[in-house]
Amino acid sequence: MKKTAAELATIVGGKLYGNAEQEIVDVRGAMDAGPEHVTFAQGVYAEHLEEFRAGLILVDKLPEKTTKNLIVCDDAKRGFSQLVELFHPETHVKPGIHPTAVVSPTAKVSPKAAVMPYCVIDDGAIVGDDTVLYPYVYIGRNAVVGQGCEIYPGAVIHENTVLGDRVVLRAHAVIGGQGFGFATDAQGHHNHIRQLGNVVLHDDVEIGACSTVDNSAMNSTVVGRGTKIDNLVHLGHNVEVGEDCFLCAQVGVAGSTKIGNHCILAGQAGITGHIHIVDNVILGGKTGVIGNITKPGEYVGYPARPHKEWSRSQVLVGHLSEMRKKLRQLEKTIQQLKEEQ
Repeated sequence: MKKTAAELATIVGGKLYGNAEQEIVDVRGAMDAGPEHVTFAQGVYAEHLEEFRAGLILVDKLPEKTTKNLIVCDDAKRGFSQLVELFHPETHVKPGIHPTAVVSPTAKVSPKAAVMPYCVIDDGAIVGDDTVLYPYVYIGRNAVVGQGCEIYPGAVIHENTVLGDRVVLRAHAVIGGQGFGFATDAQGHHNHIRQLGNVVLHDDVEIGACSTVDNSAMNSTVVGRGTKIDNLVHLGHNVEVGEDCFLCAQVGVAGSTKIGNHCILAGQAGITGHIHIVDNVILGGKTGVIGNITKPGEYVGYPARPHKEWSRSQVLVGHLSEMRKKLRQLEKTIQQLKEEQ
């Protein structure tokens, strides 16, 4: 496929500065892009535009001086994602149920859905229009999978789970498994308490590979509309996550915690159970949250503290060795003064 710079500017809704007839054949990353490629530059990368070899670059703001062909748009990264879809459209799977799939006679599978080899759809389950179930997917009893969902190989959707529309589950995600609830007797033996609730994933939620969302003890574990969850993330039973959140790799959220809207949990952040985190909170990597967070902002460290407060304390930690020496000198001086009296 070939597109001119002018055509691409129209597609992303941006304004072109440069050669309108420049031909582009593909998208590339900033460092790999050549004269026939389009890329994008945001943040610190935008400061190095003149070093780029790309034939066309999407930017958020027009620089004072440049020799490059540029498209200025509201969000260069989002515009670039549109061009990724243009040059590399997803393969559309034909609807239908593969002969090797096992589908309960009481399940309701849309004729517009695609069910690939070796899927299992249990009693009473519902699969909506334009949903694709890749090989070896399991849909449990009475589970509901909405329209336009993509369920990748090996994913497990346990009984009574509800998925909204356009939900994406990456390979081997497990949704609605038994929550971690136990009663310990006098002898110290742990007895599992069967969790009777379910999981509800609202529209446009994405769950990464090998991530797990446990069902609730009695009600629902909930992930809000538009939230994106990375690989290797765990949500415990009764957790509620708001809308448009990011949960990055290896985040763990203990049971009954409530997380607000537009929150970002960076890699390996850990949250204890039965707490509340308000909207618009950012947790830095490896942050440990052991109590409620009642004010929006950026938090880091263990226990989690506002970023500025944590930074000040880290500066002091860097001077501890020096302060220790001074303290010993003071102690020695005081001792000498006492001996002279």
